[in-house]
Amino acid sequence: MRTAAKYIIPLLLILFFSTGIFPQDSAEPSVTEIRFEGLEKTKESYMKAVLERFSEVPAASLDLHEVETALEELQLFSEIKVTLEKDEKGKSFLSIKVKEKFSFLPIPFLMYSSDQGFMGGAFVMDTNAFGIRDNYLIGGVFSKNIQMALMAYSRPSLDAAHPGFSVGAAFTHRDREEMNSRDEKMLEYDTMGGSVNVSVSDKITKHSRIEAGLGYNYTHIDFNKKYSEYKEKLSSFHAFSLNGGWDFSVSELNEWFMSEKSVSLGGEITFLTTGKRAESAEVRIVIQKPLPVTRLRVLTQYAGYFSQNVPLVLLPSQMIVGTTIMPDKFHSAKMAGIDLGLEVGIYKMKYFVISAYGLLEQFLGEDFGGLLVMDFGYSTGIKVYLKSFAFPAIAVGVSHDITQNSLKFSAAIGVGGF
Repeated sequence: MRTAAKYIIPLLLILFFSTGIFPQDSAEPSVTEIRFEGLEKTKESYMKAVLERFSEVPAASLDLHEVETALEELQLFSEIKVTLEKDEKGKSFLSIKVKEKFSFLPIPFLMYSSDQGFMGGAFVMDTNAFGIRDNYLIGGVFSKNIQMALMAYSRPSLDAAHPGFSVGAAFTHRDREEMNSRDEKMLEYDTMGGSVNVSVSDKITKHSRIEAGLGYNYTHIDFNKKYSEYKEKLSSFHAFSLNGGWDFSVSELNEWFMSEKSVSLGGEITFLTTGKRAESAEVRIVIQKPLPVTRLRVLTQYAGYFSQNVPLVLLPSQMIVGTTIMPDKFHSAKMAGIDLGLEVGIYKMKYFVISAYGLLEQFLGEDFGGLLVMDFGYSTGIKVYLKSFAFPAIAVGVSHDITQNSLKFSAAIGVGGF
């Protein structure tokens, strides 16, 4: 009996302490409240929903830098200060002081490329509509070869219980040229048409999101009789599409840059009134890594695009795989691209940051005639990030295709960039 008691009594004591029968003064205090200062347009209820995962976290284990990164990812604030404080009762609360960016913006812009010439336009946009980070954009783009009017509205997903959505429409008239990889004109034609797209998205975890959508496109094509051998490829059409995607992204913040590591997958099936069905798929991996010298970071990107039966007019440019060395008017049904380089912060002030970048680029794709091409080159330039806005304000750069020994220059003021 004494032997049994020797084991039973310590066991009961363990159970008493673990179930809270005896008071535990050593319990770690938790964050009981999040307080905001500086919110003007942004709703406090929205911010509390975004930062919900940081409430009721033990104060000693709360990572303030992680909170700051989550706030920076919203692209709503030009200044952020996060501290852990105690109220008059000694309870811990998270104090967040911010200064909001300008979110409602009438934006004129001008772009120039040695391939495309000048392009200008104007947009009205709001990146924080209704104070809950809804986005809308209305505007137009004009140049010698293209006239476009477009609108878009979107709401990002907060979490699995709060899905997001987007709707968009565009009308375009374009004098289009198709170039091969050597920048030789292979075809020219005029297009006019419109498109409508609707999608829903769901943030299934803290770092990942899924999306699905529907689209409609009508394109009318007038082709130059000089290129009558391509008549079959240039038929006017109506198209209905189903698309979906998944992405995973993790951000890292330092005093110079917001860097990301991400993976995204996407696919689309398009049904054409010509009787054909087209399919496409794409993948992208981005790795941006700050170095111990904090103003310096590594930039890497790997991307691929594959399609079959997609109409020539709907084929994307090289930008879908992240490269810039190929001709701007080059489009392909199958492409892959690799970018490796560095970006360095040059100058930082309260309202803007200036940086310079250099990238080695490798492009692999299908040429206009179906042959496989592989080009190698580099791009370099300067960016100006306005800290009061969510996009670069000025960007200038040069791309050199070493394989073809071709050089092109580009510049953007306003929304444009690389």
